[in-house]
Amino acid sequence: MSLITQFQCLFYSFLFGFVMTGVYHIVNRLLYKIPSLIRCILQVFIAMTFGVLYFYGLVFFNEGILRLYFFIFVFLGYVFYCHYYAYYVLWYLEKMIRIFKRIFSPFIFFFRYINGIIQKRIGRMKKKWQKRKHQDIKNF
Repeated sequence: MSLITQFQCLFYSFLFGFVMTGVYHIVNRLLYKIPSLIRCILQVFIAMTFGVLYFYGLVFFNEGILRLYFFIFVFLGYVFYCHYYAYYVLWYLEKMIRIFKRIFSPFIFFFRYINGIIQKRIGRMKKKWQKRKHQDIKNF
């Protein structure tokens, strides 16, 4: 393997560790209200997907040869993201979520209002049906 190919693979490994950690962080933040079992299944699926993508990237660069220092650079990308960028990415993500909540809050209010009207009518119908005793049973 030539020196240029090794530098390309090292940069790819570093960048992949950085991006993989960022995507994993964002997905976990967006899905924190989901039950833990489903979240664990999603995390395993994401990890498998990233593993396959990493290997295919290495196949593209150096015919799929794995070296220990590639994994060290993936770990360095992870550390670099966590140490320098995680706070800012989550801050912007929270800001975007607040903007989306502001945009969609009138629609949510409208659907909750309609749902309240429907639930009141269903409650009234249940009370009417409960007042009529044994209407479906014939008297013998």
